[in-house]
Amino acid sequence: MAISLLLVEDDPSIYDTLAPYAGREGWELRWARSVTEAKRAIEQQVPAVALIDRGLPGQPGDELAPKLRAREIPFLMLTARSEEAQRLSGFDLGADDYVTKPFSVAELARRIAVVLRRQGATRLRLSDGVELDREAQSVRVHGRDVALTATQYALLERLARHPGRVYTRADLADVLNLDLETSERTIDSHVKNIRKKLREAGAQDPLIETIVGVGYAARNAQ
Repeated sequence: MAISLLLVEDDPSIYDTLAPYAGREGWELRWARSVTEAKRAIEQQVPAVALIDRGLPGQPGDELAPKLRAREIPFLMLTARSEEAQRLSGFDLGADDYVTKPFSVAELARRIAVVLRRQGATRLRLSDGVELDREAQSVRVHGRDVALTATQYALLERLARHPGRVYTRADLADVLNLDLETSERTIDSHVKNIRKKLREAGAQDPLIETIVGVGYAARNAQ
């Protein structure tokens, strides 16, 4: 499965320049020309990294920052403005890097690669032999495949990326793009089914812990 990048940029020449390079690196480059298009694209497929033009017409790219942070999607800011105050404000919004136009495509690709490495290992290992393969989006227990739905996998991966961190049901609802009014029972149902499938595959420990009155957390990685 190719690593998905999302470019949010109204200038088609940027996409035309970056797309061939992304292809050579084995990345899938998706293109949104506005904040609205970007939000729609994120709901369709969560990217590994987003590249955001701060100077978009209409809604500025900065308005995507809260959604990207909520989904824990790393992002790079692209801008024609190089003043220190601009760079610092980009980092304050949560940007992982800041690239000034015009830029070298080769350098941008290196910066993207660094951000991807920061995301962590391809494989996530949890207690009791549970292992997630983030590229294949698959789960195994002691080498035995576990058939999770796409939603169940997304929920388990989010918990597994930060073992010990407590996620509220609202946090997990946002990850899964669920309606807050009906999310609590839906999240609880998904967790129940994940636990059942992991047990059936041989996991004995309660991998997903219930934090009463708050939400859920994954047990520590090994």
